Amino acid sequence: MSRARAVGMLLLATTFTVGALGGMAVEEAMGLDWFDFLDEDATPSEDRLFAGIELTAEQRARIDAIRERREDRLEAYWDSRLPEIQRVVDHSYDEMRAVLAPDARAEFDRRVRELRARAPSDRD
Repeated sequence: MSRARAVGMLLLATTFTVGALGGMAVEEAMGLDWFDFLDEDATPSEDRLFAGIELTAEQRARIDAIRERREDRLEAYWDSRLPEIQRVVDHSYDEMRAVLAPDARAEFDRRVRELRARAPSDRD
């Protein structure tokens, strides 16, 4: 296996790992169960908190507002963590780059620039 191919695979694995860890952290923080979303008949897990509890329209509206504020706070929290995640990724790129022969570094740098250019600049 060529050195460039090995670096490419390592880069891909690092990107996947950072993404997976970030997703798991969000899932844990929000108490999500993704399998509930796959099952159309499933009730969202948080709605189970109120199963059998009669709520007035006002109570439901207030609970919905609380949920909305929580989503806003969690989104802000994760947005604030993105620079830290990017530093981790950048550090790993620096370590990978240091392993390469000088002539391979330019190609690696070009590929990292391409990868970053394809990444969304802000959340949708």
